[in-house]
Amino acid sequence: MTLTTRRSRRLRPRPVLRLGLAAAASGALLLTGPTPADAAHAPGTGRTGEEAAADGWSDADVLGFWTEERIASATDPARPGPDGDPGGAPGPPAAGPGMPSAEHIPGIPSVGVLFTSAGPDPTTGEMRAHKCSASVVESSGNDLVLTAGHCAGGRAVFVPLYRSRAALADQPYGFYRVTDWYVDDQYVRNSKRAVSDLDYAFGRLAPSPDGRDAQDAVGANRLAPTPGYRQDVTMLGYPRVGRNPADTPVRCSARSGQLSGFRQMRVECAGMWGGVSGGPWFSDVDWDAGTGEIIGNVGGYNGGGMDVPESDPRYHQITYSPVYGDRFFRLYADAREGRRPHYGAYR
Repeated sequence: MTLTTRRSRRLRPRPVLRLGLAAAASGALLLTGPTPADAAHAPGTGRTGEEAAADGWSDADVLGFWTEERIASATDPARPGPDGDPGGAPGPPAAGPGMPSAEHIPGIPSVGVLFTSAGPDPTTGEMRAHKCSASVVESSGNDLVLTAGHCAGGRAVFVPLYRSRAALADQPYGFYRVTDWYVDDQYVRNSKRAVSDLDYAFGRLAPSPDGRDAQDAVGANRLAPTPGYRQDVTMLGYPRVGRNPADTPVRCSARSGQLSGFRQMRVECAGMWGGVSGGPWFSDVDWDAGTGEIIGNVGGYNGGGMDVPESDPRYHQITYSPVYGDRFFRLYADAREGRRPHYGAYR
């Protein structure tokens, strides 16, 4: 894909958000709900939402498992830290004065969080706090979310416009079980190599307990090819609770550049802590409608950020996104149609 440059539209945040909304030779790897996230690059088999429910992961199971106490006590993993991986990472210097900073906002209905439990038994699996963010994207089935590849797997539940002080049954737009995952089969979780360019995934959602499809409830975002490395983007996501006691989403509008040696965008913005992984990079946002055009997502090298400890300021100041080209859109088409072909080698 030839990369060109364009300036995006309507990126300046509105002062007040109105939230009362009605709401490539390639193939795809499909992961079912109970597949562990660490197996996100192993072959999988798809199942329908009804089959997933029959296996013991129904809406009632979700409500029974994710009590307010469990939500409050769930583990809160950070992004992977230094581990001696010999892949070699770009190491830009810390940004100087003038760097933009993420701001807390009420959020928009088309963006939310993923809660995950791992293990075959939905009543005893390891609990994960909302480790990742996700956004509803256009599909004929009204049932797809976009997130990062390293976020895929496990028994996941998508909660749009998540409110930390509300029980799962009382969330403003309900909750949606992820019944299938679609991930490029060449992607390796939290890689620091070229395949980190493939850190994106789609999840198919079962209807909410009241029978609504996600897109009907909250709207859907458009996906567009990344027009160039240098773009005006607005990032949106939910930082993990340990670095975000208010447990509210953040946004940051900034100018992107290229992550040297990778097909990835790079943005400097303070306050983008772990948990924003999978969150959308908007090129165009209508804050009144609560949807926009997405050209990237938090993810990529090392899960979307530098291979440094949290004590290093660059940990939350430097964020990455894959570039959306032919391979991405083939995966998107496969997810919409429920196809499960396997990809060739990534070049």
